[in-house]
Amino acid sequence: MPNNKRKRMSKIKGKEKAHPYSRKARQISRAMNKEALLSKAKIDRVNSAMSRGQKIVWFRDRINEDDLKTQKTWTLMEMRSLLDEYLQRNNEDMDELKTKREETRGLSPKEELFVQVVETERKEAKLAGLDVPDLNNGLVVKTLRIWDGDVNSITTIKLTKCKPTDADNEAISADPKVQAIAQATGMVVG
Repeated sequence: MPNNKRKRMSKIKGKEKAHPYSRKARQISRAMNKEALLSKAKIDRVNSAMSRGQKIVWFRDRINEDDLKTQKTWTLMEMRSLLDEYLQRNNEDMDELKTKREETRGLSPKEELFVQVVETERKEAKLAGLDVPDLNNGLVVKTLRIWDGDVNSITTIKLTKCKPTDADNEAISADPKVQAIAQATGMVVG
């Protein structure tokens, strides 16, 4: 059977004259569905890259501040403290929204979405950890400092999973040997 599955609308000829139940109508329908799927996937990719880019921009700006400008690499505990700072960046806005909610004044849908995004981000950080730039590696730190914020070059920055410092306290067991290993290595054992 010939391959008559046209993938794009521009390749289908005579689409204006197609009968509603014809093979050409099915071709048109397939092509339209394919284009809709591709555009949706593109929008999802762009949104994902933008959110990842915003996170990396925050870390880049933070490590370029005067107090951290001379530091070449970070330990795991320092990375966790940076992650804590990142997660607490919206605390003032959250407090304002909380007082607004207590005044029996409802939140707008945009504010509700903001609260939901912040809570989801904190929950994800606590459970699975967030992808943050690998500041243990000096090359990654150097790349991050000179990064121009281009979304397409995010792949040059190596990311690693990192949990905030308070997420560890619940996971460390009561065994002193396990605690000593966890404290020495900065890793959760158990």
